[in-house]
Amino acid sequence: MTTSPTAREIAYGLIELNPNGMIQKVNEEGKRLILSDEKDTNYLFHRVNNNDIKTKLHECFMGRSNEFIVTIDTHPYFFLFHRTFKDQKLNKVHIYMFNISYLQTSYDHNNWNNHLLSSIGEMAAGIAHEVRNPLTSVKGFLQLMEESYKQEYTQIAQSELERAIHILNDLMSVTKPEFAQEKRDTFNVCFEIESTLLLFQNQLYHIDIQKQFQNESALIVGRKHQIKKAFFNLIKNAIEAMPEGGTLRIEQLEDNHETHLSISDTGIGIPRDKLRLLGTPFFSLKQDGKGMGLAQVFNAIQSNQGKIHVTSEEGQGTTFCLSFPKTIHHSNSYLGGQTMIETTNSKVELSNFLFDNLDFYTKEWLQYLQKNKSYITSLLKENGEADNYGETGNPIMKLVAQNIQELKMEEIMDVAKERGVRSAKTEFPMHLAWEIFQSTRGIIWSAIRAFYIESKNTLTTDEFFTLERTVNDIIDSYIDSYTAYYVNYKEELLKSHRETVDELSVPIIPIADRVCILPVVGNVDTYRAKKIREKTLVRISELKAQQLIIDISGVPFVDTAVVNHLFKIVKGIKLLGCSTILTGISAEIADTMIELGIEIDSELKTKSDLQQALQEMSQFSINK
Repeated sequence: MTTSPTAREIAYGLIELNPNGMIQKVNEEGKRLILSDEKDTNYLFHRVNNNDIKTKLHECFMGRSNEFIVTIDTHPYFFLFHRTFKDQKLNKVHIYMFNISYLQTSYDHNNWNNHLLSSIGEMAAGIAHEVRNPLTSVKGFLQLMEESYKQEYTQIAQSELERAIHILNDLMSVTKPEFAQEKRDTFNVCFEIESTLLLFQNQLYHIDIQKQFQNESALIVGRKHQIKKAFFNLIKNAIEAMPEGGTLRIEQLEDNHETHLSISDTGIGIPRDKLRLLGTPFFSLKQDGKGMGLAQVFNAIQSNQGKIHVTSEEGQGTTFCLSFPKTIHHSNSYLGGQTMIETTNSKVELSNFLFDNLDFYTKEWLQYLQKNKSYITSLLKENGEADNYGETGNPIMKLVAQNIQELKMEEIMDVAKERGVRSAKTEFPMHLAWEIFQSTRGIIWSAIRAFYIESKNTLTTDEFFTLERTVNDIIDSYIDSYTAYYVNYKEELLKSHRETVDELSVPIIPIADRVCILPVVGNVDTYRAKKIREKTLVRISELKAQQLIIDISGVPFVDTAVVNHLFKIVKGIKLLGCSTILTGISAEIADTMIELGIEIDSELKTKSDLQQALQEMSQFSINK
């Protein structure tokens, strides 16, 4: 019987901090969940004993994350990290803690899996409907062409095939990540909105346009044409939602971290239960719509590190809210100490400093490795990497110098892919690669420290944390991509090797007319047992064998699941009209069979070893 959660169980934990991480307020649930009883300090990181929570909270303070999930007392908890700004400066930080298990119990209607499966099902139905129609037409005209050839039929069939291909290409443009099609650039978001509106001049005579731009010079970084196409689709949808006229309102505002854009209409609105399907290919409220426009909008915004949120009410209208990370150039405010223009110049100077001193710090880094991690240096020399570093410089430091003013993710991924795949090919150990990454991070920060000492530039606390986030994001992006490409190459190689082993691990040997032997040697896991079963049945059918001897004397140990697989082989062989002799059953396997309650079929013969089975078969042939 399920009981409803108590008030304390569904209560949430709350901690309020100042910008320096000092605890201002905390409720009982928050104190119970993560804080120690130490009263000498109110500094959050001195009061949190759980290292996992402490690490994740640190990442939130660094701006890398705003939420995470951890397990406390066997319950999963969702942590939400929320910043509050006052006069464009960080004023307070609130940490909310929710018990996921009880939230799910209390709110059964929020069934995320059902929503996901429903969306997939509806999208699949849309694909089937959209593609089936042109293909059915093609099939019909091909049948007509069998009876009487007409060029008109060929043209219609070709047209319908092109329509099907166009639909599939639209789907691919939504689902396939776009890395290299268009380079990221810095552009004026308000100017692009204005130029997009000009494209609809002939359709706006019955629409009242209201524009409110907080900063007409606001810049964002992204793939301009991709984002502009998203603006086009949103404005087009807004106009089409107001066939009898209405108001199109476009607003731009910004805070310390992001530029926000909202596009609102006073049109027909979207039913509440359909909002979750927006952005799903082939879902559309238009009679002849395919849903590709909004799907491409969602893909364009999210692939450019933006966020999109939709609110709507039937009969009242719809609002699309877009948020993009701010560039360093477009704020009129400053965080104290230096203006943003000076900070930008400082980054340019830092970039030049890292480029100019790349050789020097690369040599320092190699000397550090030689002195403290000589085993890595030896391996680098064996692979020819040490000379390569000496000639081209440390690749991660070079990427930091290239990307500190503007993050170019494609370039980072290209370098990471080339080096990750090369390391995988040369069998360079991943754990040593991670040691190289961490030592490189250290030398980069030594170089940055030297720059600020020599240039006598100063940074405020906010500016330092912004710089720290930028530099470490570049390094982390490289490490993540390197690891992904390294692991992917290894997995493909392992898959290829495993397929080869699969072919060689089932050596069914014909020894007489319609008689074969299957010697199973080595450890057998569930995967290998399944492959042996599949290939044995196919091979027995091909050879039309009437008797198979399975010898498992070379198998040192099998678990219970594997024993079940082996006896499925015997049952499958029996269905093919082939009898089985099982030899080499060890005491351990026999004990496992007893534990499982597996009974030997009366038609299955067992022998102590292969020699005994062969001798009996030989005598049977002589007597016969």
